[in-house]
Amino acid sequence: MMKRPLTILILLFLCCTGCDKEREGFFKWNITLDHTDKRPYGTYLAYESLKYYFPGASNRELSRGFRYNYMDNKMRFPNVGHNLLVLEGVDFYLSDKEWAALKDFIKSGNEVVLFSAQIDPKISDELNCYEQEYAGENAFDQFAVLDSSRSVLSLASDVLRKYGYRGRSLKGYFASREIKTDTSGPTNSDSSSALEAPDTDAYSNGPTDSTASAPPAVAPGQGIVTIPGYTNTSVFNTPVALGYAGEKPDFVRYSLGYGHLTLHAAPLALSNYFLLQDGNKDYLTGIWQTLPENITGVYWNEYLYRHGTSSGFDVLWRFSATKLAIWLAIFALLMYIVFEMKRKQRIIPIIPPMKNDSVSFVETVGRLYYNKGNHTNLAEKMVQQYLEWVRNHYFLNTNLIDEHFIKQLIIKSGQPETTVRALTDMIMEIKTGAAKTDDAYLYQLYNTIQTFYKNHPR
Repeated sequence: MMKRPLTILILLFLCCTGCDKEREGFFKWNITLDHTDKRPYGTYLAYESLKYYFPGASNRELSRGFRYNYMDNKMRFPNVGHNLLVLEGVDFYLSDKEWAALKDFIKSGNEVVLFSAQIDPKISDELNCYEQEYAGENAFDQFAVLDSSRSVLSLASDVLRKYGYRGRSLKGYFASREIKTDTSGPTNSDSSSALEAPDTDAYSNGPTDSTASAPPAVAPGQGIVTIPGYTNTSVFNTPVALGYAGEKPDFVRYSLGYGHLTLHAAPLALSNYFLLQDGNKDYLTGIWQTLPENITGVYWNEYLYRHGTSSGFDVLWRFSATKLAIWLAIFALLMYIVFEMKRKQRIIPIIPPMKNDSVSFVETVGRLYYNKGNHTNLAEKMVQQYLEWVRNHYFLNTNLIDEHFIKQLIIKSGQPETTVRALTDMIMEIKTGAAKTDDAYLYQLYNTIQTFYKNHPR
């Protein structure tokens, strides 16, 4: 009978183990876009490849909580060349101050490349550019065919070459409320394209014939191509479409001041899984090749889900000394709480020494005998108490009080011989009944006994 429950427990354990492995496989395909994550939807490969695409530039990773209104002058105004700020995640929202600081960063001649599936409405409204049809976060079994993203991406430099994978959706694109989206493919028509590009820019919305202005052909590995269009303007210029998802623009660039803002609607194009597919590394190469040559600093900021709320408390984290002081204060507070949670020992009260109730009793009895006038009986009781004390302290036989007893008592007590003999004589008088036990005699007997007690060595 014991084997059946044991078998059931083993089967349940094996089922739980299988469920854990299934969950582990499920989480393996979660979107993280983390540059340290080597799982399919991490961005380890894209981040590590920056040093090859920008060999002369310094790389710096910004924390997820970094606020763009705290950018320092070194970041905004490099000594030479331009800085590149790469922002990658799913939902991108920021505060008004951050958006203003980001525009100042671009106006100073720097590049911002934003990979995001959802952008802040304040950005969309100012750019008149709205994202559509992104479902990359949905689970595989909830939506259509995984093959829908197999050959969906292309670059304006070569619209015939397609990129993609069998995985989450890459079909997000940009559209404008005022201009209808052209579903027939990238063309140079006036008003049918989703985003118009001026004739003077390096890239158009797509070639229409052999005589159209074609972008410069750049083969992978040839370096970064300089894009013209650095004009000092205070508003965003008409966007340039640099890439497409299907037939709709998903990779666009705006000019502002001396720099550019580049938007990409498919952040999963930076994922490890996408870049490991055959030929897809050329797509990443094509993206970076659209940037200027003289990039001297690259800043990488992964946010996944970025919130636009900010507070004045964030300024405390700008400086390492202040940040360290706050962490030390928090650590000290935690240590104080941990140690103060221990049970403290109560204060030990002072206990007064116990009173000798036997002495009090004897004194009470003595007063009783004294008040009744029975002095003889009282004297006998005092002698009995004294002899009992001598037996307990000096271990002497008090049945016979003679010269030998007196000498032994003098030796052991250390009392003067006169005191011992006077007390002994009074004891013998009381025992034989020869004493006249009046008040004076009792007083003398009491004082003699008390003197003996006081002179006793402690």
